[in-house]
Order: sequence, then C-alpha cells, then structure tokens
Amino acid sequence: MTEEKKQTGLLLFGVTILIGIGYQYIPALLPFGSVIGTIWNALLCGLIGYYLLKDRFTEQFKHFSWKTLAWGLPLTLFVGILCGVLYQQFFGEATKNSVADVISLQMIFLQVPFMLMGEELLSTNLILGLEKAGMSFHWASLICSVLFALWHIPAYGFHIAQLLITLLPLRLVLNYIWKKSESIWVSWICHFLYDCLGFVQFFMK
Repeated sequence: MTEEKKQTGLLLFGVTILIGIGYQYIPALLPFGSVIGTIWNALLCGLIGYYLLKDRFTEQFKHFSWKTLAWGLPLTLFVGILCGVLYQQFFGEATKNSVADVISLQMIFLQVPFMLMGEELLSTNLILGLEKAGMSFHWASLICSVLFALWHIPAYGFHIAQLLITLLPLRLVLNYIWKKSESIWVSWICHFLYDCLGFVQFFMK
C-alpha cells in the first residue's frame, strides 16, 4: 500500500461525504433546486469517482449478473421488510418518509431512478475510497451503511434508532449485492424496486 494510493482513497472518501452533505442543503438553496437535487449525487460522485479511480470506478458499470439479481432482490425485500417489522414491534410506528407528501408516479419514474443511482454512487465511492486506503470491504461497508442511514435524517427526522435499525441492514445487503455482482446496476435495481414497494403505501389513502 503506497502513501499515494492511501491519500487518493481518503480523498475520495472525504469528498464523497462532502457531496452527501451538500445534497442536504445546497440544492434547496439554489434555483431549480428539485432538478439539481435529482442529479446532484449521481453527477458529482460520478465525476469525482472517475477522476480519482478511473478504471476501478468504471468497472462497476461494465458488469451485470442475473444470478445475483435473482437472489439479491428477494434478499433485499426480506431484510428491508423484516427490519421494518422488528422496529415496529419493539419501538412502535415508524416515522414516515417526508417524500410521502409529494410522491407521484411521475416522480417515481423520472426522478427517483436518478436519485437512487446517486445514493448507490455515494455508497460505492465510500467503499472504494476506504478499500483504496487499505480497509477491508467488511469494515468499509459498515462505515458506508452507518453514513447512509444518517444521510436520511432530513427525510425521517432525528430518529437515529429507526434509521440504524431499518436502513443500515438494508445498505449492508445492497453493498454485498454490489460486491458479489461487481455491478452497480444490480444493486441499483434492487434498491429501486424495494423503494417502489415502499411507495405503494403512499398511494393507498
């Protein structure tokens, strides 16, 4: 492990965190904030990931595994639903995602896919950066998952227990799917379909 590789990995990790923090505030303060927010994470994480890692970053876009998707999607749904049920049993009704007030079919198909690709790139950049810095995938995935859960505070409020119990395990599963498939497309599809299942309840009023 050279010092240069370690510094590159830590730089990617740090800049990705800043991009994630910026998403919480900057798009809301700028003109066309909703449009900027849709592509913010995907665009900036794509640029910084490619600039710092080149082929290692683009490799995740070149693969697809139907086999991993076949077991990854049911696993994603199972873990997500199970964690939600367990939280409800022990802590009561979970706080609803703030998107419930604005969600529409148009948003699901025209905005959500780009937003979730942004979340996937935030996550994979964090893992790739930490791995580049010398950390194992397992520890990198755990750190990524904690940050992923906390990045949802604006959507769910400061309900830290809920975020860690319901979102951290889900992110761990998505990270594992990404690692096994070597494809961001597979984890993105699992993420999108899981969220779509969650959106169904918002239309049943």
